[in-house]
Amino acid sequence: MTKLKSRSHSPPNEELSLAFPTLTAEDLQAYNTLVSTLYRCLHDNTGFQPFFDAFQHRFKAMQGGILGLTSNPQRMVYGWTFGYPEGFEEWYINSDLPERDEALIRYVKLPPRQFDSFLRGDTSRTVFDVLGPESQTRVWAEQVGMGDSAGMLVTRENGSNVVFIANRHKEFGPYTDDELLQMNLLAPHIENAVALHLKLYETRSDNENLAMALNHVKKPLIVFNALGNIAQANDAALALMENSRSLSINDPGRLQSADRRITRKLQDAITTCIVHSHKGILSPQTVFCSRGHERIAVCLTPLVADSAENNGVLAELFCFDSSLEPDQERLQTLFQCTPAEAAVAADMAQGLSASDVAERKQISIHTARQHIKSLLAKNGYRKQTELVSMLVRVLG
Repeated sequence: MTKLKSRSHSPPNEELSLAFPTLTAEDLQAYNTLVSTLYRCLHDNTGFQPFFDAFQHRFKAMQGGILGLTSNPQRMVYGWTFGYPEGFEEWYINSDLPERDEALIRYVKLPPRQFDSFLRGDTSRTVFDVLGPESQTRVWAEQVGMGDSAGMLVTRENGSNVVFIANRHKEFGPYTDDELLQMNLLAPHIENAVALHLKLYETRSDNENLAMALNHVKKPLIVFNALGNIAQANDAALALMENSRSLSINDPGRLQSADRRITRKLQDAITTCIVHSHKGILSPQTVFCSRGHERIAVCLTPLVADSAENNGVLAELFCFDSSLEPDQERLQTLFQCTPAEAAVAADMAQGLSASDVAERKQISIHTARQHIKSLLAKNGYRKQTELVSMLVRVLG
């Protein structure tokens, strides 16, 4: 049986003895309900929301979830969450916060399948006694009125971690020893359910049928599964990367650039597309990888399949020589734009930002942004990312 922590201020990975609290018949009934609800989540691919609902009700948790994290650096690559505002996942994926989130840092250091909390039932303290004065977690805790946070390391393998986290509002006080005991009884079931869910719905074979069709297309294409790993790259994509100095596939089956900063942008963009796929949002993302004159544009589009478990991301790769000027006359014709706007569009198709365009064209940043706004309005695009993707596809 899992040992619980004492209420001392010892580090979370220090093992201490503690007499178990007793569980009432009501507690055991609630535990059985939670376990049943957890395993019912495996009947389809929609995630763990029914379990989250039951967990919230039982433990008065306001927000949390199951997060898949890379290590060194610690970044969120997939997850199921509850209680957070709309758009939280996309913001969290594209931020540095996972590297500085004191809750995640704390729970990743725990032994697997062992819940801990910040306060461990100590009503004489608050989470602000635990969090550092400059902590980003402290800022979030103040904004949402956090009273305590509990969590566990679900699994640790192959350089990645899966963490369960549950924050609680201050009006309900800290998690008690009884509640931590019940969470620890749930811990091995959470581990089993997550492992089974990933195996059932998000393995390499999920996109197999789509992947088999890729080699019938001469354009370099890659399909990513719901974990951000490459499910299949067609022969054209493999040939491109074999001869490329700026883009490759690493051992865990992820797309990487020779530049670590670009690799991070790639992973953030892929993960954002995965989140969008589950919401039925088809907004594309484009990341540019370059080395010398070689520039590869990776255009990412969320895949929303007939069966939701096959959702993922499709990547189109476009390789070009950045020293060659794009066909501006073609841009003028296709995008209904002036010569000045076409010149800006050509730079955007090579991965330049508004400030880069302004510097290169020796124009003000205001003028560059006005040209971009005009291009968006004339062609019915809401976001610059949509326009850039279309520019790359047209010129590629």
